[in-house]
Order: sequence, then structure tokens, then C-alpha cells
Amino acid sequence: MNEQDEALKEMLRRSAPGPPDRELQRDLWPAIRQRLERPPVQIPWGDWAIAATLLLCLLLFPETIPAVLYLL
Repeated sequence: MNEQDEALKEMLRRSAPGPPDRELQRDLWPAIRQRLERPPVQIPWGDWAIAATLLLCLLLFPETIPAVLYLL
């Protein structure tokens, strides 16, 4: 790195200091393991019905695809 890069890096450190305590307050692995052991999220039947209706409409009326993409 050249001298300007070092000066810019030092200015950034002074203007936006990091958090005062950089150490973790607790061990994260038990929380991750608990989250992995949870059952998967159930998708309600109404959401499946909406998705099926949208797919059916796109198959029956393919000219609406640009409009649907625009709304996303």
C-alpha cells in the first residue's frame, strides 16, 4: 500500500470506530445447534393456493409475464 492508502485507512478508523468490546459475550454454537434442531417452517395452504393460481395464470396468459415481473 502506498502512503495515501495508509492515510485514508487511518482517517476511516478515526471517523468510524468499531464497537468498544470486540469479544463475544457468549458462545454462539448452542444457539446455532438449537436453531438447526427446530422443525422446518410450515407454509400455509393459502400461500400454496396463491402460488398455484399465479402459475396457472402465467401458463394460460403468458403475455402477463412482463407485468408480473415488473410488479416484483
